[in-house]
Amino acid sequence: MRQLFAVILFILLLVLSTVFALNNDQSLVVDYLLGETEMSISSLVFWSALIGLLLGVFAMSFGLVKTRMQLKRTQKKLNKAQQELQNLRTLPVQDPVYKDKA
Repeated sequence: MRQLFAVILFILLLVLSTVFALNNDQSLVVDYLLGETEMSISSLVFWSALIGLLLGVFAMSFGLVKTRMQLKRTQKKLNKAQQELQNLRTLPVQDPVYKDKA
């Protein structure tokens, strides 16, 4: 069901972006830091969205790496604690010696 929703959403976005591109074929001059170029509005929107997507993925990758490193450390601590628990479970039980005060 989730995959069907994703496919439908993808097709809807594809159709909407195609309609947008066909309706906005006017050219404009884009002035950026190193120069300028002439491109259509739809191309400008596409390239801006793509650059934003790539910058977002790049920024998220730092958090993902940090989280994975923390997960590895936590798994090592868990494995150590489980091993210690297993060692304690295998130790023989020693009965305390009670002496009567008589």
